[in-house]
Amino acid sequence: MPPSIEAEGDQDYCPLSQINIVTSFDIVDPDDTSVEALYIQISTGYQQGIDNLVLTGSHPNISTSWDANQGKLTLSGVGTLEPTYTDLIAAVSDVMYQSNTANVSGEKYFSFTVGDANFLPSTGHYYEYVPNLGITWTAAKAAAESSTYYGLQGYLATITSAEEAQLSGEQAAGAGWIGGSDVESEGTWKWMTGPEAGTVFWNGTANGSTPNYAFWNTGEPNNLNNEDYAHVTAPGVGVPGSWNDLPNAGDTSGDYQPKGYIIEYGGMPGDPEVDISASTKITIPEIVNVVGATVCGSGSVELEAVSSGGTVLWFDDPNGTSIASGLTFATPEISVTTTYYVLASINGCPNGIKEPVVATVVEIPTITDYSEAIICGGSGSGVLSATPSQGTVFWYDAMVGGNVVGTGNSFTTPELTVSTTFYAEAQYNGCISENRVPVTLTVQDTPSPVADAEQVFCTLENTTIADLQVEGTTVTWYATETGGTPLATSQNLENGMSYYASQTIDGCESSIRTMVTVVLFETPQVPNDISVLEVCDSNLDGDDTNGISSFDLTQNESVILDGAPASEYGFSYFLDAAFSQEITAPDNFENTVANTQTIYVRVTNLQEDGCYSEGSFDIQVNALPDVVSSLIFKNCDEDGLADGYTNFNLNEINEVLVDGSSEAFEISYHLTLDDANDGIEAVNPVPFNNSVSEEVYARVVSANGCFRVSTITLEVSTTSFQDGYMETLEYCDDDGDGFYEFDLSQISQVFLDQFPAGQNLSVHYYQNLADAQLEQNEIDASVPYTNETPDAQLLYVRVESDDNGDCFGIGPHLMLEVYTLPQFDTDEEVIYCLEGDPVTLMVTNPNGSYTYEWTDSSGTVISNTPSVTVALGGMYSVVATSEYGCQSEPSVVTVIESSVAELDIEDVTIQDFSNNNTVSINPNGLGVGDYEYALGDELSGFQDNPYFDGVAAGEHILYVRDKNGCGIAQLEIFVVGYAKFFSPNGDTYNDVWNIKGFNEAYSEKSTVNIFDRYGKLMAVIKPSGTGWDGTFNGMALPTSDYWFEAQLIRLNGQTRTLRGHFSLLR
Repeated sequence: MPPSIEAEGDQDYCPLSQINIVTSFDIVDPDDTSVEALYIQISTGYQQGIDNLVLTGSHPNISTSWDANQGKLTLSGVGTLEPTYTDLIAAVSDVMYQSNTANVSGEKYFSFTVGDANFLPSTGHYYEYVPNLGITWTAAKAAAESSTYYGLQGYLATITSAEEAQLSGEQAAGAGWIGGSDVESEGTWKWMTGPEAGTVFWNGTANGSTPNYAFWNTGEPNNLNNEDYAHVTAPGVGVPGSWNDLPNAGDTSGDYQPKGYIIEYGGMPGDPEVDISASTKITIPEIVNVVGATVCGSGSVELEAVSSGGTVLWFDDPNGTSIASGLTFATPEISVTTTYYVLASINGCPNGIKEPVVATVVEIPTITDYSEAIICGGSGSGVLSATPSQGTVFWYDAMVGGNVVGTGNSFTTPELTVSTTFYAEAQYNGCISENRVPVTLTVQDTPSPVADAEQVFCTLENTTIADLQVEGTTVTWYATETGGTPLATSQNLENGMSYYASQTIDGCESSIRTMVTVVLFETPQVPNDISVLEVCDSNLDGDDTNGISSFDLTQNESVILDGAPASEYGFSYFLDAAFSQEITAPDNFENTVANTQTIYVRVTNLQEDGCYSEGSFDIQVNALPDVVSSLIFKNCDEDGLADGYTNFNLNEINEVLVDGSSEAFEISYHLTLDDANDGIEAVNPVPFNNSVSEEVYARVVSANGCFRVSTITLEVSTTSFQDGYMETLEYCDDDGDGFYEFDLSQISQVFLDQFPAGQNLSVHYYQNLADAQLEQNEIDASVPYTNETPDAQLLYVRVESDDNGDCFGIGPHLMLEVYTLPQFDTDEEVIYCLEGDPVTLMVTNPNGSYTYEWTDSSGTVISNTPSVTVALGGMYSVVATSEYGCQSEPSVVTVIESSVAELDIEDVTIQDFSNNNTVSINPNGLGVGDYEYALGDELSGFQDNPYFDGVAAGEHILYVRDKNGCGIAQLEIFVVGYAKFFSPNGDTYNDVWNIKGFNEAYSEKSTVNIFDRYGKLMAVIKPSGTGWDGTFNGMALPTSDYWFEAQLIRLNGQTRTLRGHFSLLR
């Protein structure tokens, strides 16, 4: 009969101190007085390297052994002697627990047993590690089930709690098999042994879930090489005491070779009751909960802490002394975030884990910036924005209190018909800005401006749109009642025209326009340059040199009216600029100021006396010219007939008559003195033959219209080119207008060479025969001469003696020719598609028959015909030459290369499985063309930006089109995603759920695991299959949220793990 052990002890512990692990201990054995050994183990809460058990006092008959890995102290006899129960009871009473650090907490259980199996008080079971190198799981299971411990049936350990996992794993004497397996159904792990046989404790692989408890190592289970059996990992492999999956035999060596197995005793049907063990515990009080606090800006806050026992002490320094005690602590006034510390203390114990408690000071947020909005038209919604210094913006409908109508930096208002103010408040970590900032959405319905319907103006005012009178803000004028474009304010007004005005207030233009009709009254503007009204000095007052004479001032009225009807206007004349001294008889006015006087005139519209113009003009009394009273004019007989008569150019004596330049005078010649005085019957001075009369009278009129008469006596004193003789000067037109500047002097010697040498002759050029005969309007050969008729002009040539004026030749002997440059058209640019045929460049619309020369950009001649075919981009030039040798300017044609895009999947980046799927194209490798892009439908429109967002999951066609017309490239792409819900109600719409966008880039090994909200596996489906119909084991599941994990394996071996959740709706 085994001994019975009784132990008592439930004590509080101060870290770093020593404490007896029992307050009472006894062993009762009716059969024996000694035992092989007594085992004391820290069975729960053990921390290797921190916790220790030591025997104190004097016990000469007891030897001790401490196993730090198992946390077990063995009390045995000295030498070969067994210890007596009396010695053991005394020794146990002197066994002390001690921690070597203050950072311990919670409960620690001590188990006492006469057997070497580990005892766990929480389960009442015993755990034994049996070393057996290389044993299989099935063999270990059989061996465990054939083992007993004090009558208790053994089995491979089934571990259902963290305490059990630590004692049977981390604190076990070695690594080995435990009783879990998924051999029955891959991924469904069950306990196969003991009272928990058949209980599922894990679903899936490393990313699976447990319905109760499991302690897999990181990355386990992984089913590598069909691993179906649970095994406690070897020391140094991952998390101490954790599990991995192995095949039945494990590896043949190394860390994954089975080293033994773990037997659990207890809980099986028919097991006897045994009292070979007992347990005690110590408790290290700990802080189980802390509650920090937050203050906005500054102030005192109340912190809270809850302990598992003892008293809560408060510290402001983890190494300092206590500043307060109790479950709550009111801090002093603080302005920065401050950390305090709390300790659960028994009887003033200063040691233990001090937990931080944070008193957070949050800066009060502010609204640092905001923008308002205006809605035009009387109704609508707008977007207001505000920027916080930190945190989130909340929008209210009142300055104080009110309702939250939106959150975020921007807020879209509801539809409004009146201007409304909303209020922005910044909130951050429970702190709000001191004042809400009003942000107004202005609803503007701008009225039309106010103006008189008819407005009258004078044309003299040169009125424009800017002269229209209107009351309004930022007024805009239009020519139409609706629509149209604004008129420039500088645009002149038109009589009878209606104009329409709108006004803009706060950026909103009135929808109704005000009409104004314009009436313009015309009044001629008195010119600033009215000719001086001139008369000649007369002797009507007895003196023709004093500058006084009589004037008719009305003579300028027709000039001022400039064609306007005289019946509509009135004239008045004044002596002064103030228009106060009116002249009563303007048609017979004798000047009051000698020689020159200013007269002021006003012209008034008789229909609107407010429309008038004013100005002035001068009157002037001109002096009579000074002339030679008589002279004799001699000429040579050059008409080819030596009879004493010849043609005279009477103008040749003009300079003599006035003793200087005659340009300031008008000189005419008459046969009688009376005709000369009256200025009538003037003879043609060029030519005038003295056979008509040998005496003529010259009337000399000065520039001011005044004249005197001189008597001229004519006297004659008394001399060829071959017929048909002609010289030609010819040039190519340099600017296409038919005119050219000729140097006549270069041909003069040719004409002189037609006469004997040794004579002092000169050549003169004229436009017609009369000028040549009378030597008038001579063309100056010393400066370039431009032909006056386009393309060609015939000039007359006169050769005469410079000694006596004798004529040697006269006639039309010089032809000036100007030849037109070739003209034609070409295209400025031509597109060459690299995939297509070469392009032909050609000239069109030539104005004549030309020869051509085409050159490339290097200057190489590539054709001498009107066209050329090329297959290379670049610049090509063509020049044409006419039959006269005139050459055109080069015409340049630019050939632009383009091509169909070279599009493949490497050019495309897909960002999928997100709230905003995107597709972007790298344009750098597409080719030389100018490209635009479309997604899904080439008929839906192309865009310049190679980026698409908001792309739905699934299959799409991507199009890239060359803007130059060289073609369209397309590529099939796939965007991975999933439906947010499905409704398997049999209506054929959304009846199944699956991943979208799965395509041939992924392996058929890809899977999707579907779980309920508790982590239970509901289904495993293939992304390539039809999907999940919402059932589990043939039963329809209820409406709920479900989670999924998709393992998408690409053909190159890369794996994408996608997780999410969706709703099943019924």
